[in-house]
Amino acid sequence: MSMTDAQTAPQSTATEKTKGFLSGDMGILLVVVLFVALVAVITATFGLPGLAMSGLAMVPVVYAVLLLLTFGK
Repeated sequence: MSMTDAQTAPQSTATEKTKGFLSGDMGILLVVVLFVALVAVITATFGLPGLAMSGLAMVPVVYAVLLLLTFGK
C-alpha cells in the first residue's frame, strides 16, 4: 500500500460503528410511544386513580428535565 492509497481509502468514523438501533430521534419516539401506551393501559385497567398515580410519578422526572434544560446540560 502506497501513501496515496492510504490517503484515498475510505475511513469509517467511530460514530458509524456505535450508532445503535435506539439512537437519535427514533429512540426518543419509541420511548414516548411506549410511555403513552403504558399510561393508556394503566388508565384502562385502574381508571382515574391509575392516571393520577402515573401523573404523580412523573413529577420528579419532569422536575429533573426542567433543571437539566435550565442549566444547559
